[in-house]
Amino acid sequence: MNLLRRIDAGVALAPLLIFSIGAVTLLSTSSDRVTNQLFFFSFGLALYILAALIDYEFYKHYWFVAYGVVVALLALTYLAGHVVGGAARWLNLSLFTIQPSEFAKVAVVIFTASLISTLKRRSLNPTFLVRLTALFLPVLFLVVVQPDLGTAIILLLIFVGILFYAGVNKIYFVLAFVVLGLFSSPIWANLHDYQKERIIVFLNPTLDVAGSGYNVIQSTIAIGSGGLLGRGFGHGTQTHLQFLPVYWTDFIFAAFAEEWGLVGVVCILVFYAALLVSVLRISFKVESSFGSLLCAGVFILFFSQFGINVGMNLGILPVTGIPLPLVSYGGSSLVTSLFLLGLVQSVWIHRRGR
Repeated sequence: MNLLRRIDAGVALAPLLIFSIGAVTLLSTSSDRVTNQLFFFSFGLALYILAALIDYEFYKHYWFVAYGVVVALLALTYLAGHVVGGAARWLNLSLFTIQPSEFAKVAVVIFTASLISTLKRRSLNPTFLVRLTALFLPVLFLVVVQPDLGTAIILLLIFVGILFYAGVNKIYFVLAFVVLGLFSSPIWANLHDYQKERIIVFLNPTLDVAGSGYNVIQSTIAIGSGGLLGRGFGHGTQTHLQFLPVYWTDFIFAAFAEEWGLVGVVCILVFYAALLVSVLRISFKVESSFGSLLCAGVFILFFSQFGINVGMNLGILPVTGIPLPLVSYGGSSLVTSLFLLGLVQSVWIHRRGR
């Protein structure tokens, strides 16, 4: 009972409500997928509880373990990855596959928060930043070469976001953008054709209505046809008639919006807002630098993934294959999300001076 009084209600209840939205949407379209997702959720919930019970300071001292395991898994994916759609992002474990790039999000949050928290603010000098970036780049590189540009963007946002939150001198961010601008041409030249196509079609979906533009067009049709109250459970025509592509992962937001309408969309926005506000509040309230940075990293992860996924469903951002946290089908993403939220809960439960 003492433990129950110390938990944060928002970080405990909001994930359950958000997951239920994904489960209902999957149930509407595929009983097999919802069964698998419930299994993944059970495993993820166990990790959530375990992470919440263990003092989060434990991870600060063993960040290198998470880092080493993730780099090894990403390298193994490059050498012997399970290829789907031309990308080697998965490792086949016979009974199921795992996506190491999802675990990379955990490693980046932990090692970045851990190393920064060991320094005083005035110690965030160029030498330290170069060393920290040197640790981050191998992870980023191994994700980019899979190729998984979407996850690479998320990892970069987490890394830069934690640095910004930690109070790194803003001039370094300006310099980084200048360097990025200088290398924009070779970066574009080295993108895969399908990645270039997605960006071009994002600017004008009508250029390829039967190809890359098809996904965005069908997604916006699904969302628009939902109206105020939606078509009802199991009655989404775009989904059930197979017009909407990958409605269980990338475009699950559109599938949900079609069946539950604007009212359903408002509900999911409220649930996500409650979760994000809870995580950010904990980040501001705790005295521990590591705990605060850890929560900031989780906030950036959830906020950016939610924004990018909804943005590409609405056609205002390019399609990058970013899942909707706790909603999209996929064991690695779901388990990772729950574990990270367990870490946030641990920060609150084990806060100093409570």
